[in-house]
Amino acid sequence: MRKHVYLVAACLLCCLTACRINAILRSAAQDQAFRERYVGKPFYAAMVIRPYNYGGEYLIDLRGRVAESDFEALRADFHVPLGSPLTITALDRNSLLARIEGFTQTFRILVTTEMSTVDEVAQELTLLLAEQPPLTLIRPAMRPFVARGEITRRMSRREVYMSWGQPDKMQILPSSSSVLEEWIYFDRRLHLFLENGYVTNWQQM
Repeated sequence: MRKHVYLVAACLLCCLTACRINAILRSAAQDQAFRERYVGKPFYAAMVIRPYNYGGEYLIDLRGRVAESDFEALRADFHVPLGSPLTITALDRNSLLARIEGFTQTFRILVTTEMSTVDEVAQELTLLLAEQPPLTLIRPAMRPFVARGEITRRMSRREVYMSWGQPDKMQILPSSSSVLEEWIYFDRRLHLFLENGYVTNWQQM
């Protein structure tokens, strides 16, 4: 009987321990390393953030899956400016929670990585988080355009994110000689075209 009780207790302990491990990181050790590296540390928004107002929450979708269909109505009626101070406050099972200066609500960050290492998650978060004011990281020729929230030819992918944020849709176009991408911004009613990671043209809808 006592052996049975110990076995049940051990199973419960294992279940409780497993529940504390989130689906983003592959182990409790990676989870702890992430918290030490990110939670409560000061960062800056490395791009213009265009959150979704979804189910009563504000989502930052790094996965790019929320708008696989036309969900323009789900965009919140505000955006977070480039360089806004940002702090990761918690690590949820399938997402990260953040507070952004100037906003009272909590933001939920959806990431692509699952059962990953801290370094793999960190690579994805470079799109969103900067350790220094991001305008200092932009090429001098592009800095005035980003500061004004504008797009110009020869602007890089990262600089487009800094100026306009993530597009609502992204797709790869057929090409035998280069990588062609089409980015769609519903609110601007605009198609943006990139070749090998740089803006070449755009077209109004």
